[in-house]
Amino acid sequence: MIKMSEFQEMVNIIDRSTVTVFTFEYEGMKIKLEKHPAVQEQIQTKQISAPALNSPEEKEQMEKSADTEMIVSPMVGTFYIRAGEGEKPLVQVGSVVEKGQVVCVVEAMKLFNEVQADADGEIIEVL
Repeated sequence: MIKMSEFQEMVNIIDRSTVTVFTFEYEGMKIKLEKHPAVQEQIQTKQISAPALNSPEEKEQMEKSADTEMIVSPMVGTFYIRAGEGEKPLVQVGSVVEKGQVVCVVEAMKLFNEVQADADGEIIEVL
């Protein structure tokens, strides 16, 4: 049986290589890994800076004072307003969104994570 650490090392080696498809068979187990580097190249990136909220109290005060609710990414990562190059933005200022609607994509540790609206509303600012 292959150990998880050995499998993880294989994945890391493949990730660093130029190999795009890798198939591994061992004792009746078959694993196929595929990399799609073209997807990352198609996504537009834009660095932004958001105001730092030093405490939950500051965030709460900001939300109450503006009668707004912030949609906050559950993780730190690279922000994408579009799902891919040439596609329209998922949302923009003035967009009406419904609870559960995807408003952006955040890339963290080479994984793309959708961030969804917590409530129905209108986008008034993108930070």
